[in-house]
Amino acid sequence: MTDYVLYLHLALGLFLFIALGANKVKQWRGGVMAAALLLVLSGGYNFMTKMKSPPAGWHAGIGIKILLALHVITMAFLIARGGASPEKEARWRKSALGSAVIVILIGLYFSNFAR
Repeated sequence: MTDYVLYLHLALGLFLFIALGANKVKQWRGGVMAAALLLVLSGGYNFMTKMKSPPAGWHAGIGIKILLALHVITMAFLIARGGASPEKEARWRKSALGSAVIVILIGLYFSNFAR
């Protein structure tokens, strides 16, 4: 089951990244909200079950990853809500995409290289 939750987490993260990158957050509002909620739940499950003996620096790296992931989710919620100027939404989208890339890189590092 743990592998299925991991793959679900990766698929949801990819969906949210594509929605932000393609500027479809408003059109896919329900899917984005559901993906964000499931990302938080599956991320928490993975956090509690995956690392039995974490490598050095893991807690700091994962803490930064969680904060940046919450930034991405918050920006997706704000964009989906609407009501902001196009310039502000573009700025939010760029910052969310930048944070998402960093979240992906941190996850790749800890899942592949820090073992």
